[in-house]
Amino acid sequence: MDRLTDYIAWLGDVSFDAKPLNEVDALIMCVISYFDLGPAMDPNGGVFYLKDCVRVENSGKLGLKITGGDLGNSDIFKAAAESKRFGELVITRFVDQLDPEKDLQFSAVVLSWKDKFSFIAYRGTDDTLVGWKEDFMIAYTQTQAQKLAVTYAKAAINETSAKKSGRMPAALMGRKSRNENKLWYIGGHSKGANLAMYTACMLSDRDLAKVERVFVLDGPGFAPEVLGEDLLDRIDAKTTRIIPEYSVIGRLMEPKLTDTRIVQSALDGFMQHSLASWGVYHGGLALSEMTEPKDRWINETLRKWIEGMPVETRKTFVNELFAGLMAGGAQTVPELMSGGLAGLESVLKSFSGFSDTTKEILSQLKSAAIAELKDTTLSGIKEAAMDTASAAISGIKEVAKGGANVAIEGASAAFDSAKKAIGNILNIERKLDAEIAASEAGTEPASESTE
Repeated sequence: MDRLTDYIAWLGDVSFDAKPLNEVDALIMCVISYFDLGPAMDPNGGVFYLKDCVRVENSGKLGLKITGGDLGNSDIFKAAAESKRFGELVITRFVDQLDPEKDLQFSAVVLSWKDKFSFIAYRGTDDTLVGWKEDFMIAYTQTQAQKLAVTYAKAAINETSAKKSGRMPAALMGRKSRNENKLWYIGGHSKGANLAMYTACMLSDRDLAKVERVFVLDGPGFAPEVLGEDLLDRIDAKTTRIIPEYSVIGRLMEPKLTDTRIVQSALDGFMQHSLASWGVYHGGLALSEMTEPKDRWINETLRKWIEGMPVETRKTFVNELFAGLMAGGAQTVPELMSGGLAGLESVLKSFSGFSDTTKEILSQLKSAAIAELKDTTLSGIKEAAMDTASAAISGIKEVAKGGANVAIEGASAAFDSAKKAIGNILNIERKLDAEIAASEAGTEPASESTE
């Protein structure tokens, strides 16, 4: 399957004058938003092009701020910066803010082609726990990032000086456009998609009229108790929503938008959330007709879980959960994952202080996770059974040739695989049960011997 780097290789020498911006270009703009452009920016405020990032990127100073690893994003960024099509984009109003006290993680950039168009790209969730907490917060409140995103877009579209407004850092200042008819695009991936939707919904009629298209890339919608779904009707006609075949983030509080497209991915399961994995075909997206059946169960479980929980309960759960995750001092997901047993011990000990409501929710999530694991493994067992049958048939065909042992070996291998999968499920379930029981009792889970 062709990917975004292939698209850049094909059209890298074709300017936006010759081939106007499309949905694949929007994906690449949003990939760019995940990079820390600060080290490459001209401190004197000079004109800055994407191609100017190449030298800094090669030195390793241009950090990628994304959860889940690179997965090819750096290759996309470098190819885009070195191309004529994207390298000539002017970068302005880059901002990157993190404020744990305000539960705020926000970053955005404006990418402009001459005086023809400007693309506001909102970054999705980075690897900070604050950023992840803010993702959960959209289930019960309007977030600081959402409010800041609207202020950012209004300032950009109306060329408001950051120094004059006093509401945004000086980095948000941009050049005054000579073309009052310049087109504006707004887009984002993951949480950035939510910010793009929220911003477009909140713009004045005058500002929204200047927006040509809004790109919502596998991002969550809004809780109806927080923001009425009817607001989306206002932007539906100019919004394109894209999700991969296996989509979880993009179907949380799923936004109902008419132009929704499903794209093929080179990865499996949750990893399809990565833009770098999305496929292209003949200069457009490699589309699919439907989402994978595997994601429907987990999405239905999450939908019922969120809808069945009062807003105040959601707030309590999110605050207690992230207080627990940060109990060991971790500030980022990698720090949390690298904390080892000491970090896990701090998190588990914090569980004992959770409210009964939060403990009950964690128990429900644990049950849902085990059910999903069992469902996935049963599918594997079915596949193993099919492999066994196939091996047996092949063995029968080989009997005449003295190869009867092929059937026996194939059946034995499939059986061992299924038995091992079931054993893994039981071990994981026992460990989770022990951890939850220990947290409720305020004790440490008993250690298990390993074979």
